[in-house]
Amino acid sequence: MPVTAKTLALKLGLSQSTVSRILNGDPRQRISDETRARVLEAARLLDYRPNAVARSLRHGRTNIIGLYTRTTYDVRNHFLAEILGGMQHACARHGQDLLLQTARRDKSAEVIFNSLRDGRIDGLIVHNSQEDPLVQRLAHSALVRPETAIPVVAIADPDPVLPVVTCEDSLGMELLVHELLRRGYTRFAFLEPQFKLSSVESRKLAWKNTLLAAGVLENALLNIEIDGESAESALRDDRLLTGERCAVSCWNDQSAYSLLSTCFRHAISVPGDLAITGFDGLLDPRLTDRRLVTVDCRWADAASTAVDLLMQLISGEAVPEETRMPVFLTLGDTI
Repeated sequence: MPVTAKTLALKLGLSQSTVSRILNGDPRQRISDETRARVLEAARLLDYRPNAVARSLRHGRTNIIGLYTRTTYDVRNHFLAEILGGMQHACARHGQDLLLQTARRDKSAEVIFNSLRDGRIDGLIVHNSQEDPLVQRLAHSALVRPETAIPVVAIADPDPVLPVVTCEDSLGMELLVHELLRRGYTRFAFLEPQFKLSSVESRKLAWKNTLLAAGVLENALLNIEIDGESAESALRDDRLLTGERCAVSCWNDQSAYSLLSTCFRHAISVPGDLAITGFDGLLDPRLTDRRLVTVDCRWADAASTAVDLLMQLISGEAVPEETRMPVFLTLGDTI
Protein backbone atom coordinates (compact mmCIF):
# COMPACT_ATOMS: atom_id res chain seq x y z
CA MET A 1 0.00 0.00 0.00
CA PRO A 2 1.51 3.39 -0.99
CA VAL A 3 2.76 5.71 1.72
CA THR A 4 0.74 8.94 1.88
CA ALA A 5 1.08 12.24 3.70
CA LYS A 6 -1.56 10.94 6.11
CA THR A 7 0.58 7.85 6.84
CA LEU A 8 3.60 10.03 7.63
CA ALA A 9 1.49 12.36 9.80
CA LEU A 10 0.19 9.46 11.94
CA LYS A 11 3.67 7.99 12.33
CA LEU A 12 5.23 11.32 13.36
CA GLY A 13 2.34 12.61 15.44
CA LEU A 14 1.86 15.69 13.25
CA SER A 15 -1.13 17.10 11.40
CA GLN A 16 -1.60 15.99 7.80
CA SER A 17 -1.68 19.61 6.61
CA THR A 18 1.72 20.28 8.22
CA VAL A 19 3.26 17.21 6.60
CA SER A 20 1.72 18.04 3.21
CA ARG A 21 3.05 21.58 3.26
CA ILE A 22 6.54 20.40 4.13
CA LEU A 23 6.50 17.78 1.36
CA ASN A 24 5.20 20.37 -1.13
CA GLY A 25 7.84 22.91 -0.09
CA ASP A 26 5.32 25.55 0.93
CA PRO A 27 7.44 28.62 1.87
CA ARG A 28 4.56 30.15 3.87
CA GLN A 29 4.64 27.35 6.45
CA ARG A 30 6.32 28.43 9.68
CA ILE A 31 7.91 25.34 11.12
CA SER A 32 11.16 24.43 12.79
CA ASP A 33 14.07 23.01 10.86
CA GLU A 34 14.01 19.99 13.17
CA THR A 35 10.40 19.10 12.30
CA ARG A 36 11.03 19.63 8.60
CA ALA A 37 14.05 17.34 8.76
CA ARG A 38 12.03 14.64 10.60
CA VAL A 39 9.32 14.68 7.92
CA LEU A 40 11.75 14.58 5.00
CA GLU A 41 13.80 11.77 6.59
CA ALA A 42 10.65 9.70 7.27
CA ALA A 43 9.52 10.26 3.69
CA ARG A 44 12.88 9.00 2.44
CA LEU A 45 12.95 5.92 4.68
CA LEU A 46 9.35 4.93 3.86
CA ASP A 47 9.82 5.65 0.11
CA TYR A 48 7.08 8.27 -0.03
CA ARG A 49 6.09 9.17 -3.59
CA PRO A 50 3.86 12.18 -4.33
CA ASN A 51 0.64 11.48 -6.22
CA ALA A 52 0.86 13.70 -9.31
CA VAL A 53 -2.80 13.15 -10.22
CA ALA A 54 -4.03 14.15 -6.78
CA ARG A 55 -1.73 17.15 -6.75
CA SER A 56 -3.00 18.31 -10.17
CA LEU A 57 -6.58 18.04 -8.93
CA ARG A 58 -5.76 20.23 -5.92
CA HIS A 59 -3.81 22.86 -7.79
CA GLY A 60 -5.60 22.71 -11.15
CA ARG A 61 -2.28 22.26 -12.98
CA THR A 62 -0.25 19.30 -14.18
CA ASN A 63 2.79 21.39 -15.20
CA ILE A 64 2.77 19.50 -18.49
CA ILE A 65 2.25 21.05 -21.92
CA GLY A 66 1.80 19.11 -25.15
CA LEU A 67 3.05 19.31 -28.73
CA TYR A 68 0.77 17.94 -31.42
CA THR A 69 1.95 17.38 -34.99
CA ARG A 70 1.07 15.04 -37.83
CA THR A 71 4.80 14.84 -38.59
CA THR A 72 6.49 11.67 -37.37
CA TYR A 73 8.81 12.37 -34.44
CA ASP A 74 12.08 11.67 -36.23
CA VAL A 75 15.33 13.17 -34.94
CA ARG A 76 16.48 13.39 -38.58
CA ASN A 77 13.71 15.90 -39.31
CA HIS A 78 15.67 19.11 -38.77
CA PHE A 79 12.64 21.37 -38.62
CA LEU A 80 10.98 19.29 -35.91
CA ALA A 81 14.29 19.01 -34.05
CA GLU A 82 14.49 22.81 -33.92
CA ILE A 83 10.91 23.03 -32.63
CA LEU A 84 11.48 20.39 -29.97
CA GLY A 85 14.77 21.92 -28.86
CA GLY A 86 13.24 25.37 -28.50
CA MET A 87 10.27 24.01 -26.59
CA GLN A 88 12.45 21.98 -24.24
CA HIS A 89 14.54 25.01 -23.28
CA ALA A 90 11.40 27.09 -22.69
CA CYS A 91 9.75 24.31 -20.68
CA ALA A 92 12.81 24.09 -18.45
CA ARG A 93 12.63 27.84 -17.90
CA HIS A 94 8.95 27.64 -16.92
CA GLY A 95 9.25 24.42 -14.89
CA GLN A 96 7.12 22.42 -17.33
CA ASP A 97 7.34 18.93 -18.77
CA LEU A 98 6.66 18.21 -22.44
CA LEU A 99 4.27 15.56 -23.78
CA LEU A 100 4.47 14.58 -27.47
CA GLN A 101 1.20 13.77 -29.22
CA THR A 102 0.98 12.71 -32.86
CA ALA A 103 -1.84 11.73 -35.20
CA ARG A 104 -2.72 8.04 -35.31
CA ARG A 105 -4.58 6.35 -38.11
CA ASP A 106 -6.49 4.18 -35.66
CA LYS A 107 -7.85 7.20 -33.76
CA SER A 108 -10.24 9.85 -35.01
CA ALA A 109 -9.71 13.57 -34.45
CA GLU A 110 -12.54 13.52 -31.91
CA VAL A 111 -10.89 10.75 -29.88
CA ILE A 112 -7.54 12.59 -29.84
CA PHE A 113 -9.32 15.86 -29.01
CA ASN A 114 -11.00 14.27 -25.98
CA SER A 115 -7.73 12.69 -24.81
CA LEU A 116 -6.05 16.12 -24.92
CA ARG A 117 -8.83 17.51 -22.72
CA ASP A 118 -8.70 14.77 -20.08
CA GLY A 119 -6.58 16.86 -17.72
CA ARG A 120 -3.15 15.44 -18.42
CA ILE A 121 -1.85 18.68 -20.02
CA ASP A 122 -2.33 22.35 -19.18
CA GLY A 123 -1.99 23.59 -22.76
CA LEU A 124 -0.96 22.60 -26.28
CA ILE A 125 1.32 23.72 -29.12
CA VAL A 126 0.08 22.57 -32.54
CA HIS A 127 2.15 22.26 -35.70
CA ASN A 128 0.00 21.45 -38.68
CA SER A 129 -2.21 23.03 -41.32
CA GLN A 130 -5.62 24.40 -40.41
CA GLU A 131 -7.16 21.67 -42.62
CA ASP A 132 -6.21 19.06 -40.00
CA PRO A 133 -9.51 17.87 -38.42
CA LEU A 134 -8.00 18.07 -34.94
CA VAL A 135 -6.77 21.63 -35.46
CA GLN A 136 -10.26 22.52 -36.71
CA ARG A 137 -11.78 20.92 -33.61
CA LEU A 138 -9.42 22.83 -31.30
CA ALA A 139 -10.15 26.10 -33.12
CA HIS A 140 -13.91 25.49 -32.97
CA SER A 141 -13.70 24.85 -29.24
CA ALA A 142 -11.70 28.06 -28.72
CA LEU A 143 -14.22 30.03 -30.76
CA VAL A 144 -17.45 28.60 -29.31
CA ARG A 145 -16.47 28.01 -25.67
CA PRO A 146 -13.25 29.90 -24.95
CA GLU A 147 -13.81 29.70 -21.18
CA THR A 148 -13.57 25.89 -21.19
CA ALA A 149 -11.27 25.34 -24.19
CA ILE A 150 -7.77 24.02 -23.69
CA PRO A 151 -5.20 26.81 -24.23
CA VAL A 152 -3.61 26.35 -27.68
CA VAL A 153 -0.90 28.16 -29.64
CA ALA A 154 -0.15 27.25 -33.27
CA ILE A 155 3.34 27.41 -34.73
CA ALA A 156 4.61 27.98 -38.30
CA ASP A 157 1.27 28.09 -40.13
CA PRO A 158 -1.23 30.89 -39.40
CA ASP A 159 -4.72 29.94 -38.23
CA PRO A 160 -7.71 32.34 -38.37
CA VAL A 161 -8.77 31.47 -34.82
CA LEU A 162 -5.77 30.19 -32.84
CA PRO A 163 -2.92 32.50 -31.79
CA VAL A 164 0.16 31.64 -33.83
CA VAL A 165 3.91 32.13 -33.85
CA THR A 166 5.29 32.15 -37.37
CA CYS A 167 8.07 33.82 -39.32
CA GLU A 168 8.08 36.71 -41.78
CA ASP A 169 7.43 34.37 -44.73
CA SER A 170 6.69 37.10 -47.27
CA LEU A 171 9.66 39.26 -46.28
CA GLY A 172 11.98 36.27 -46.37
CA MET A 173 10.93 35.37 -49.89
CA GLU A 174 11.27 38.98 -51.01
CA LEU A 175 14.86 39.00 -49.74
CA LEU A 176 15.61 35.82 -51.70
CA VAL A 177 14.03 37.05 -54.92
CA HIS A 178 15.81 40.40 -54.81
CA GLU A 179 19.12 38.57 -54.41
CA LEU A 180 18.32 36.37 -57.44
CA LEU A 181 17.38 39.42 -59.49
CA ARG A 182 20.60 41.14 -58.42
CA ARG A 183 22.53 38.11 -59.70
CA GLY A 184 20.90 38.51 -63.14
CA TYR A 185 18.51 35.55 -63.29
CA THR A 186 15.60 35.88 -65.72
CA ARG A 187 13.83 32.49 -65.39
CA PHE A 188 12.35 31.32 -62.10
CA ALA A 189 10.64 28.25 -60.62
CA PHE A 190 8.89 27.63 -57.31
CA LEU A 191 8.75 24.08 -55.91
CA GLU A 192 5.79 23.45 -53.61
CA PRO A 193 4.44 20.32 -51.85
CA GLN A 194 1.27 18.56 -52.94
CA PHE A 195 -0.35 19.41 -49.60
CA LYS A 196 -1.36 22.95 -48.72
CA LEU A 197 0.26 24.97 -45.95
CA SER A 198 -0.60 28.61 -45.35
CA SER A 199 3.06 29.47 -44.80
CA VAL A 200 4.00 28.00 -48.18
CA GLU A 201 1.14 29.86 -49.85
CA SER A 202 2.49 33.12 -48.39
CA ARG A 203 5.98 32.34 -49.67
CA LYS A 204 4.71 31.46 -53.13
CA LEU A 205 2.57 34.60 -53.38
CA ALA A 206 5.45 36.82 -52.30
CA TRP A 207 7.74 35.06 -54.79
CA LYS A 208 5.35 35.71 -57.68
CA ASN A 209 4.40 39.28 -56.73
CA THR A 210 8.01 40.37 -56.18
CA LEU A 211 9.08 39.01 -59.58
CA LEU A 212 6.14 40.54 -61.42
CA ALA A 213 6.74 43.88 -59.71
CA ALA A 214 10.34 43.74 -60.95
CA GLY A 215 9.11 43.39 -64.54
CA VAL A 216 9.60 39.64 -64.99
CA LEU A 217 7.06 38.25 -67.45
CA GLU A 218 4.61 35.69 -66.09
CA ASN A 219 5.60 33.12 -68.73
CA ALA A 220 9.08 33.12 -67.17
CA LEU A 221 7.63 31.80 -63.88
CA LEU A 222 7.15 28.07 -63.26
CA ASN A 223 5.16 26.39 -60.49
CA ILE A 224 6.17 22.76 -59.96
CA GLU A 225 4.47 20.48 -57.46
CA ILE A 226 6.60 17.84 -55.75
CA ASP A 227 5.97 14.96 -53.37
CA GLY A 228 6.43 16.63 -50.00
CA GLU A 229 10.14 17.24 -49.46
CA SER A 230 11.30 14.94 -52.28
CA ALA A 231 12.26 17.09 -55.28
CA GLU A 232 13.50 14.33 -57.60
CA SER A 233 10.37 14.54 -59.78
CA ALA A 234 11.02 18.22 -60.51
CA LEU A 235 13.76 17.34 -63.00
CA ARG A 236 11.21 15.44 -65.09
CA ASP A 237 9.49 18.73 -65.88
CA ASP A 238 10.69 19.65 -69.39
CA ARG A 239 10.31 23.36 -68.66
CA LEU A 240 13.02 23.39 -66.02
CA LEU A 241 16.15 22.61 -68.05
CA THR A 242 15.91 24.43 -71.38
CA GLY A 243 19.47 25.69 -71.79
CA GLU A 244 18.67 29.01 -70.15
CA ARG A 245 19.63 28.93 -66.50
CA CYS A 246 16.70 28.87 -64.04
CA ALA A 247 16.63 29.94 -60.39
CA VAL A 248 14.63 27.42 -58.33
CA SER A 249 13.07 28.54 -55.04
CA CYS A 250 12.19 25.48 -52.94
CA TRP A 251 9.45 25.69 -50.31
CA ASN A 252 11.83 24.58 -47.56
CA ASP A 253 15.43 23.54 -46.98
CA GLN A 254 14.78 19.79 -47.04
CA SER A 255 13.29 19.96 -50.54
CA ALA A 256 16.22 22.18 -51.61
CA TYR A 257 18.70 19.60 -50.28
CA SER A 258 16.76 16.90 -52.13
CA LEU A 259 16.98 18.83 -55.41
CA LEU A 260 20.67 19.54 -54.83
CA SER A 261 21.36 15.83 -54.28
CA THR A 262 19.34 14.85 -57.36
CA CYS A 263 21.25 17.35 -59.51
CA PHE A 264 24.53 15.86 -58.29
CA ARG A 265 23.43 12.33 -59.27
CA HIS A 266 22.40 13.50 -62.74
CA ALA A 267 25.54 15.59 -63.34
CA ILE A 268 23.54 18.82 -63.38
CA SER A 269 25.70 21.75 -62.35
CA VAL A 270 24.58 23.96 -59.46
CA PRO A 271 24.59 26.89 -59.98
CA GLY A 272 25.84 26.41 -63.55
CA ASP A 273 22.63 24.80 -64.88
CA LEU A 274 20.24 25.49 -62.00
CA ALA A 275 20.36 27.87 -59.08
CA ILE A 276 18.77 26.51 -55.87
CA THR A 277 17.48 28.31 -52.78
CA GLY A 278 15.74 26.94 -49.69
CA PHE A 279 13.76 28.36 -46.79
CA ASP A 280 13.93 27.87 -42.98
CA GLY A 281 17.65 28.17 -42.28
CA LEU A 282 18.15 24.54 -41.26
CA LEU A 283 21.66 24.13 -42.59
CA ASP A 284 23.49 20.93 -41.74
CA PRO A 285 27.12 20.65 -42.96
CA ARG A 286 27.02 16.91 -42.26
CA LEU A 287 24.57 16.45 -45.15
CA THR A 288 26.57 18.25 -47.81
CA ASP A 289 29.59 20.51 -48.18
CA ARG A 290 27.49 22.88 -50.28
CA ARG A 291 26.31 26.07 -48.59
CA LEU A 292 22.64 26.48 -49.42
CA VAL A 293 21.26 29.97 -50.00
CA THR A 294 18.27 30.17 -47.69
CA VAL A 295 16.23 32.25 -45.25
CA ASP A 296 17.03 31.72 -41.57
CA CYS A 297 13.78 31.71 -39.59
CA ARG A 298 15.23 30.86 -36.14
CA TRP A 299 12.58 28.19 -35.48
CA ALA A 300 14.00 27.26 -32.07
CA ASP A 301 13.40 30.86 -30.96
CA ALA A 302 9.90 30.69 -32.44
CA ALA A 303 9.13 27.52 -30.48
CA SER A 304 10.43 29.09 -27.28
CA THR A 305 8.22 32.13 -27.89
CA ALA A 306 5.23 29.86 -28.49
CA VAL A 307 5.75 28.25 -25.07
CA ASP A 308 6.01 31.69 -23.45
CA LEU A 309 2.68 32.71 -25.02
CA LEU A 310 1.06 29.41 -24.05
CA MET A 311 2.05 29.93 -20.42
CA GLN A 312 0.41 33.36 -20.56
CA LEU A 313 -2.79 31.78 -21.92
CA ILE A 314 -2.73 29.14 -19.19
CA SER A 315 -2.50 31.94 -16.63
CA GLY A 316 -5.53 33.65 -18.16
CA GLU A 317 -3.63 36.45 -19.91
CA ALA A 318 -4.34 37.74 -23.41
CA VAL A 319 -1.79 37.13 -26.19
CA PRO A 320 -1.38 38.55 -29.72
CA GLU A 321 -3.27 36.85 -32.56
CA GLU A 322 -0.04 36.52 -34.55
CA THR A 323 3.61 36.82 -33.56
CA ARG A 324 6.04 36.98 -36.47
CA MET A 325 9.68 36.12 -35.93
CA PRO A 326 12.38 38.04 -37.85
CA VAL A 327 14.14 36.38 -40.80
CA PHE A 328 17.66 36.72 -42.16
CA LEU A 329 19.06 36.00 -45.62
CA THR A 330 21.84 33.41 -45.57
CA LEU A 331 24.10 33.41 -48.64
CA GLY A 332 25.98 30.41 -49.99
CA ASP A 333 27.25 28.83 -53.19
CA THR A 334 24.05 27.46 -54.76
CA ILE A 335 23.21 30.58 -56.80
